[in-house]
Amino acid sequence: MLSTVVKGVLLQQLVQATVAQVLFLVTAQASLLGVPVQPSIPVQILQVFMAMLVMDTWQYFVHRYMHHNKFLYRHIHSQHHRLVVPYAVGALYNHPLEGLLLDTFGGAMSFLITGMTPRTAVFFFCFAVIKTIDDHCGLWLPGNIFHMFFQNNTAYHDIHHQLQGSKYNYSQPFFSVWDRMLGTYMPYSLVTRRQGGLEVRPLKD
Repeated sequence: MLSTVVKGVLLQQLVQATVAQVLFLVTAQASLLGVPVQPSIPVQILQVFMAMLVMDTWQYFVHRYMHHNKFLYRHIHSQHHRLVVPYAVGALYNHPLEGLLLDTFGGAMSFLITGMTPRTAVFFFCFAVIKTIDDHCGLWLPGNIFHMFFQNNTAYHDIHHQLQGSKYNYSQPFFSVWDRMLGTYMPYSLVTRRQGGLEVRPLKD
């Protein structure tokens, strides 16, 4: 039910916000004036890009392991796959333990490894959430900037939520590098439906 999904997402967001606040307080660095030191724009761009790679790497391997470990899939990850047809509100609908392991730990590692300031991290985390919502929205809209810059997009992740594609397209939320390197990439095609709109279909048997 939608109410169950909303409650689960709000719980996960509360946990992530709490962990982020703790990390910001522990790692905060201030200048002599008491104002946080913000690096140059090029440095911040590099940090965000590196954070994307760290998060993608963490999420690929944890996500894939949750599919291949029958206990973890049955008792934890299957909660997310109850949404056979993904929609935007359910993008972050996970078992609380999965939310902690996959998203919260992945975000914390991205923040700590890259040395981002809290201000840069807030931008990065918001960007990651918006991208994840778009990946689960089920809509292929013209002019979508995410579809222009990322091969890992709505159609790409929709394949993963289909029964035939559940052991493919694990990569999220930014790039498809690990799927392509490790043989878990499933190509797809967009087919125009007679009733209108588009349908994504896997190209592997």
